[in-house]
Amino acid sequence: MNKLNTGVIHSNEAYSKAMVLQRLGISQRFWDKMLDDGLPYVTVGHTRWITGQSLLEFFESHSQTKVSEAE
Repeated sequence: MNKLNTGVIHSNEAYSKAMVLQRLGISQRFWDKMLDDGLPYVTVGHTRWITGQSLLEFFESHSQTKVSEAE
């Protein structure tokens, strides 16, 4: 795995499912949950692609803080 790209998402790039799983180190199950929760994607051929911008916006809208967890 390329350590330089691990965890790096750029808003102006598009990422395939495999790239997202590798870069973020997430599971197939978490990927499916993100899609179920409304992460927008486009299918090109047999591969799902998402933009970095939509991924960052998804994380921002689904993020939590310790304060919100305590409420």
